Amino acid sequence: MKYSLLIPALLISIVAPTVAMAADEQPLSAKAPLVYVNKNLGFNVPGYKYKQSGFPCDLDKVLVDNLVEQGKIDGIRMEPVSTADKIRNGVVPVLLIDVEQLVLGDRQFGTERDSNLPKVQITAAVLKGKNMTTAKHTCAIMALNEFTPSSNVLDLGSNGVTVCAATRKCLKDLSKDVVQWVEPQLQ
Repeated sequence: MKYSLLIPALLISIVAPTVAMAADEQPLSAKAPLVYVNKNLGFNVPGYKYKQSGFPCDLDKVLVDNLVEQGKIDGIRMEPVSTADKIRNGVVPVLLIDVEQLVLGDRQFGTERDSNLPKVQITAAVLKGKNMTTAKHTCAIMALNEFTPSSNVLDLGSNGVTVCAATRKCLKDLSKDVVQWVEPQLQ
Protein backbone atom coordinates (compact mmCIF):
# COMPACT_ATOMS: atom_id res chain seq x y z
CA MET A 1 0.00 0.00 0.00
CA LYS A 2 2.82 2.42 0.87
CA TYR A 3 4.51 1.84 -2.48
CA SER A 4 1.33 2.30 -4.51
CA LEU A 5 1.04 5.88 -3.22
CA LEU A 6 4.75 6.58 -3.52
CA ILE A 7 4.98 6.03 -7.28
CA PRO A 8 2.17 8.49 -8.26
CA ALA A 9 3.59 11.06 -5.83
CA LEU A 10 7.03 10.64 -7.40
CA LEU A 11 5.62 11.04 -10.91
CA ILE A 12 3.74 14.21 -9.91
CA SER A 13 6.88 15.68 -8.36
CA ILE A 14 8.74 15.12 -11.64
CA VAL A 15 6.00 16.09 -14.12
CA ALA A 16 4.47 19.11 -12.34
CA PRO A 17 7.60 21.33 -12.45
CA THR A 18 8.18 20.42 -16.10
CA VAL A 19 4.61 21.39 -17.04
CA ALA A 20 4.89 24.61 -15.03
CA MET A 21 8.14 25.55 -16.79
CA ALA A 22 6.57 24.91 -20.20
CA ALA A 23 3.57 27.06 -19.28
CA ASP A 24 5.84 29.93 -18.18
CA GLU A 25 7.70 29.97 -21.49
CA GLN A 26 5.83 32.33 -23.79
CA PRO A 27 6.84 33.56 -27.23
CA LEU A 28 8.41 37.01 -27.38
CA SER A 29 6.17 39.77 -28.62
CA ALA A 30 6.84 41.60 -31.85
CA LYS A 31 7.61 44.66 -29.73
CA ALA A 32 10.54 42.91 -28.01
CA PRO A 33 13.80 44.60 -29.01
CA LEU A 34 15.76 42.84 -31.74
CA VAL A 35 19.52 42.39 -31.51
CA TYR A 36 21.74 40.55 -33.97
CA VAL A 37 24.43 38.40 -32.34
CA ASN A 38 27.57 38.02 -34.44
CA LYS A 39 28.29 34.26 -34.53
CA ASN A 40 31.85 34.90 -35.75
CA LEU A 41 33.47 35.47 -32.37
CA GLY A 42 36.85 37.16 -32.42
CA PHE A 43 39.81 35.59 -30.68
CA ASN A 44 41.95 38.60 -29.81
CA VAL A 45 44.98 36.88 -28.34
CA PRO A 46 48.34 38.37 -29.34
CA GLY A 47 50.90 35.77 -30.38
CA TYR A 48 48.56 32.79 -30.26
CA LYS A 49 48.27 30.97 -33.56
CA TYR A 50 44.92 29.24 -33.44
CA LYS A 51 45.04 26.30 -35.85
CA GLN A 52 41.82 24.53 -34.91
CA SER A 53 38.64 25.08 -36.87
CA GLY A 54 36.78 25.99 -33.69
CA PHE A 55 37.25 27.12 -30.12
CA PRO A 56 38.01 24.58 -27.39
CA CYS A 57 34.84 23.15 -25.82
CA ASP A 58 32.76 24.77 -28.63
CA LEU A 59 33.09 28.01 -26.66
CA ASP A 60 31.77 30.15 -29.52
CA LYS A 61 28.71 28.03 -30.29
CA VAL A 62 27.80 27.52 -26.63
CA LEU A 63 28.15 31.23 -25.83
CA VAL A 64 25.98 32.33 -28.79
CA ASP A 65 23.31 29.73 -27.94
CA ASN A 66 23.35 30.83 -24.28
CA LEU A 67 23.02 34.50 -25.28
CA VAL A 68 19.99 33.76 -27.47
CA GLU A 69 18.41 31.65 -24.71
CA GLN A 70 19.08 34.29 -22.02
CA GLY A 71 17.76 37.00 -24.33
CA LYS A 72 14.47 35.08 -24.62
CA ILE A 73 14.23 34.87 -20.84
CA ASP A 74 14.87 38.62 -20.52
CA GLY A 75 12.49 39.60 -23.33
CA ILE A 76 15.08 40.43 -26.01
CA ARG A 77 14.94 38.81 -29.45
CA MET A 78 18.51 37.82 -30.26
CA GLU A 79 19.15 36.48 -33.73
CA PRO A 80 22.52 34.87 -34.52
CA VAL A 81 23.98 36.23 -37.78
CA SER A 82 27.24 35.78 -39.64
CA THR A 83 26.90 37.78 -42.84
CA ALA A 84 28.47 41.21 -43.31
CA ASP A 85 25.24 42.78 -44.60
CA LYS A 86 23.40 41.97 -41.35
CA ILE A 87 26.35 42.95 -39.14
CA ARG A 88 26.78 46.29 -40.93
CA ASN A 89 23.05 46.93 -41.34
CA GLY A 90 23.11 50.27 -39.46
CA VAL A 91 19.57 49.86 -38.08
CA VAL A 92 19.38 46.74 -35.89
CA PRO A 93 21.89 46.78 -33.00
CA VAL A 94 24.56 44.07 -33.22
CA LEU A 95 26.23 42.31 -30.29
CA LEU A 96 29.88 41.60 -31.04
CA ILE A 97 32.03 39.33 -28.86
CA ASP A 98 35.82 39.20 -28.70
CA VAL A 99 37.46 36.50 -26.54
CA GLU A 100 40.40 38.17 -24.81
CA GLN A 101 41.57 35.53 -22.38
CA LEU A 102 40.92 31.85 -22.03
CA VAL A 103 42.57 29.95 -19.18
CA LEU A 104 42.17 26.18 -19.15
CA GLY A 105 44.29 24.66 -16.40
CA ASP A 106 47.96 25.34 -17.11
CA ARG A 107 47.21 26.60 -20.64
CA GLN A 108 46.69 30.37 -20.82
CA PHE A 109 45.73 32.14 -24.01
CA GLY A 110 45.86 35.92 -24.02
CA THR A 111 47.23 38.20 -21.34
CA GLU A 112 49.51 36.21 -19.01
CA ARG A 113 48.48 36.23 -15.34
CA ASP A 114 50.09 34.89 -12.19
CA SER A 115 46.92 32.99 -11.41
CA ASN A 116 46.03 30.06 -13.63
CA LEU A 117 42.49 29.65 -12.31
CA PRO A 118 40.33 28.70 -15.30
CA LYS A 119 38.30 31.58 -16.70
CA VAL A 120 36.93 33.20 -19.83
CA GLN A 121 37.29 36.95 -20.39
CA ILE A 122 35.53 38.67 -23.26
CA THR A 123 34.90 42.15 -24.55
CA ALA A 124 31.29 42.63 -25.60
CA ALA A 125 30.29 45.48 -27.87
CA VAL A 126 26.92 46.77 -28.99
CA LEU A 127 27.13 48.34 -32.43
CA LYS A 128 24.24 50.75 -33.15
CA GLY A 129 24.68 52.51 -36.46
CA LYS A 130 28.17 54.01 -36.23
CA ASN A 131 28.25 54.07 -32.42
CA MET A 132 29.81 51.29 -30.41
CA THR A 133 29.77 50.70 -26.65
CA THR A 134 32.08 48.10 -25.11
CA ALA A 135 32.48 46.36 -21.76
CA LYS A 136 34.65 43.54 -20.43
CA HIS A 137 32.98 40.51 -18.90
CA THR A 138 34.65 37.60 -17.09
CA CYS A 139 33.49 34.31 -15.65
CA ALA A 140 35.40 31.84 -13.52
CA ILE A 141 35.28 28.35 -14.93
CA MET A 142 35.58 26.93 -11.41
CA ALA A 143 36.08 28.47 -8.01
CA LEU A 144 39.16 27.57 -5.98
CA ASN A 145 37.14 25.55 -3.46
CA GLU A 146 35.84 23.30 -6.26
CA PHE A 147 39.31 22.09 -7.21
CA THR A 148 40.91 18.90 -6.01
CA PRO A 149 44.38 17.77 -7.07
CA SER A 150 44.43 15.65 -10.20
CA SER A 151 47.12 14.54 -12.60
CA ASN A 152 44.77 14.86 -15.60
CA VAL A 153 44.29 18.45 -16.82
CA LEU A 154 40.86 17.53 -18.23
CA ASP A 155 39.67 16.30 -14.81
CA LEU A 156 38.97 19.19 -12.44
CA GLY A 157 38.47 16.99 -9.44
CA SER A 158 36.96 13.92 -7.91
CA ASN A 159 33.42 15.04 -8.73
CA GLY A 160 33.91 14.08 -12.39
CA VAL A 161 33.66 17.61 -13.81
CA THR A 162 35.50 18.08 -17.10
CA VAL A 163 37.00 21.35 -18.32
CA CYS A 164 34.35 21.60 -21.03
CA ALA A 165 31.43 20.95 -18.64
CA ALA A 166 32.75 23.59 -16.24
CA THR A 167 33.33 25.99 -19.16
CA ARG A 168 29.71 25.59 -20.31
CA LYS A 169 28.49 26.46 -16.80
CA CYS A 170 30.79 29.51 -16.81
CA LEU A 171 29.46 30.59 -20.22
CA LYS A 172 25.87 30.33 -18.97
CA ASP A 173 26.74 32.75 -16.15
CA LEU A 174 28.64 34.97 -18.58
CA SER A 175 25.68 35.13 -20.98
CA LYS A 176 23.39 36.31 -18.16
CA ASP A 177 25.86 39.07 -17.36
CA VAL A 178 26.22 40.12 -21.02
CA VAL A 179 22.45 40.19 -21.71
CA GLN A 180 21.90 42.19 -18.52
CA TRP A 181 24.52 44.68 -19.78
CA VAL A 182 23.04 44.74 -23.33
CA GLU A 183 19.51 45.62 -22.27
CA PRO A 184 20.14 49.29 -21.28
CA GLN A 185 22.34 49.75 -24.39
CA LEU A 186 19.24 49.23 -26.56
CA GLN A 187 17.46 52.33 -25.20
